[in-house]
Amino acid sequence: MPDSQTAPRNILLLSGGSKVAIANIAKQAAKRRGLELHISDTSSQVPTFAIADHFTQLPEHKSPYWADELKKLCFEAKIRLIIPTRHSELLELSKLVPSLSQNGTVVSLSEPKTLTSCIHKLDTYHFLRSIGIPTPTSCLRSEFDNQIEFPLIAKPERGSSSNGATIISSQRELKELPADWLLQEKAEGTEYTVNVYLSKTGRALCAIPHERIIVEAGEVVQAKTRRHQKLIEACVQIAEQLPGASGIINIQAFVDETANQISVIEINPRIGGGYPLCDAAKGHYIEWLCQEHIDNKEVAPFVQWTENLLMMRYREAMFSL
Repeated sequence: MPDSQTAPRNILLLSGGSKVAIANIAKQAAKRRGLELHISDTSSQVPTFAIADHFTQLPEHKSPYWADELKKLCFEAKIRLIIPTRHSELLELSKLVPSLSQNGTVVSLSEPKTLTSCIHKLDTYHFLRSIGIPTPTSCLRSEFDNQIEFPLIAKPERGSSSNGATIISSQRELKELPADWLLQEKAEGTEYTVNVYLSKTGRALCAIPHERIIVEAGEVVQAKTRRHQKLIEACVQIAEQLPGASGIINIQAFVDETANQISVIEINPRIGGGYPLCDAAKGHYIEWLCQEHIDNKEVAPFVQWTENLLMMRYREAMFSL
């Protein structure tokens, strides 16, 4: 472990891509501490290039050079905290946690068992059932035996945030799907995301639901925070029963307002695209990560977040020579 004179202090937003709002929040957290925000991606032609104090192009995570290049970046740039954003990189990143920690770099990441349970959607289904959380009946396409009524939801078994999800209405459509896709009973009601912050000891300190009003290409573009107590309590239970969960996670669910029933469909063990609404509602999760992992301060539970805060996104252009 480096001594106090050489201890890493800076922040790395891994795979920043087009997450400009998240990058700006992270940059302000760095600036408050006199630190630098580093951002990486597999291409330099991404909007967050313009936000970073320093930008580094890394190989794809499947490359044999990715691990060494990432460790080199963290050592040379004195990275104290890595905030991952890309679902597909999480399991490979978890393998680097021990070697990164030897040089003083902390990764805001849950333990591998939780990552696997969240990334593999059938494992998510069995986990939710095991702790008594309502969730739609699910199975693999290869195991389908009419136990789910049409129409049903089909999606990649290792997908994220319902990316690639499609509605299947007939046996003919079903036969065209890959055998390893997940089939899921169609949940009814209003769609929600709940952003949850867990301390580094695994305690859920804050949970902020927002209604997904308009979604484009899997990412929310209009949403409003809602204080739905039953949903909050269920998501706190989920977060605290995940083995070794910590940092920022987001949970996808449907709420039948009339029956006051919830149905949880996914758990994503990373910061999500809708996080800026959470931050604007005073759920300053990136700041809290910095307090825990850079300032070595304890973060207190927080429930005084802003309800009925509406987020409306719009397209903007960035230019670079």
